[in-house]
Amino acid sequence: MVVYAELTIPADGFRIGRAFSSLPDVRVELDRVVPTIDAVVPFIWVRGASPADVVRVTREQGAVREISVLSTHDERTLYRVVWNREFNDTMVSISDSELALLSGSGTAEQWHFEFRGGSKTPLSAFITELREDGIPIRVVRLAEDRPKGDGREDRLTEPQYEAVQLAYERGYFDDPRGSSLDTLAAEVGVSRQAFSGRLRRAFATLTEDVVDDYPE
Repeated sequence: MVVYAELTIPADGFRIGRAFSSLPDVRVELDRVVPTIDAVVPFIWVRGASPADVVRVTREQGAVREISVLSTHDERTLYRVVWNREFNDTMVSISDSELALLSGSGTAEQWHFEFRGGSKTPLSAFITELREDGIPIRVVRLAEDRPKGDGREDRLTEPQYEAVQLAYERGYFDDPRGSSLDTLAAEVGVSRQAFSGRLRRAFATLTEDVVDDYPE
């Protein structure tokens, strides 16, 4: 039985959170990549803080062994991170767990994580381990199916759904926009035209569902 869980941790409740809690306007997003044993979430996007401040606070808290700037796009900076495994902190526990990290983001106040597990057992073990280490983790949602609104997006292809989700997470729909089509396309490794086409077809499908459901 596959289990999905959404968890939150106060920023001052774990090492990397405390590092970023000193930067009031910061927003951190863990980049979703295929993890390896010692390199869970090797990339993070940071908005609202200078690279110098990000490097300084993460090193001061001992949250990382190495951190380096890779690139900057639309007021966001991408960093390559090697986490400090000397401390049994949240990122290390994620790496050592049997859970798949689906998403993670944080501000100066709170962090939010979404996980998938093959059963409740690894999830329960993960939560217990963090709580025993004094990390005040809170379960926001626990379900056998990953929440997807009212099911309309089930009609989207996987590339279309990922395009919409990425555009939303990167602030493409914000005013002013937090990202561009060129940046989003580069992030998933396709052309601007291909990414734009995925968004356009996804919007057409979702709009059709809304129009069909709207009472005459």
